[in-house]
Amino acid sequence: MSGIQKIGLFDSGLGGLTVLRALNKILPGVPKVYYGDTLHLPYGDKSDAAIIGYSTAIVQFLKDEGCQLIVIACNSASAAAGKALVEQFPELTFINVIDPVVDYLAALPPQKVGLLGTRATVRSGAYSQKLAAKNSEVELHALATPLLVPLIEDGFLGTGIDASVLAHYLKDPAMKGITSLVPGCTHYPLLEEAAASILSGVHWVDAPSIVAQAVAKHWTGEHSEGNAFYLSDRTDNFLRLAEKTFGIDAQWELVRLED
Repeated sequence: MSGIQKIGLFDSGLGGLTVLRALNKILPGVPKVYYGDTLHLPYGDKSDAAIIGYSTAIVQFLKDEGCQLIVIACNSASAAAGKALVEQFPELTFINVIDPVVDYLAALPPQKVGLLGTRATVRSGAYSQKLAAKNSEVELHALATPLLVPLIEDGFLGTGIDASVLAHYLKDPAMKGITSLVPGCTHYPLLEEAAASILSGVHWVDAPSIVAQAVAKHWTGEHSEGNAFYLSDRTDNFLRLAEKTFGIDAQWELVRLED
């Protein structure tokens, strides 16, 4: 697609900021619009129909803001709403957070890969199905880890509680013998440090950077400063964590959408 001038990203909360941070490193001067749907956090526990409704309203908003390339910076939304969004907005370019990571995994030698995700992502089977179609010798084992998103959103990173909960999940039999681990939720890259203290010899897949590289391949516009940040529910806790974790102290504008 030619003439892309602005990139839109959305997630249910903080998680998508891991993708934005990675994208800022590759395309630092590119104008971006970020929408955090904190009113409906977390998406992972919602029905597919609800996620499609939220996502459709957000994409329409980002389109109205001038975004021609949309990053679905949420695994749950990528799994539940990705296909519907492409069908509803054929004039836009979409990059989800699943396909670039699947392409990365498909290029690996035969091995056992673990994936931690929300209930919605794991329920969809999106990673397993897509990877099996590309490379059946890379064996993927997905595990739903619903406690991790609220733990991150409530500010428990680096407290030791995050490591304890993560360690509990990693003891699951599905994770036995893995050689690589995929953070299958855009919140989960924030747990890399905790994971390093638990796992030995397991490769942590840098999903945000992989997605950012896929986005960069589509960029055709000019570089110019200016990012915009929106939330569906502005809370002191979110603003504090966005600044503490990502260094974002910009003005977050409150915009509530009808789905």
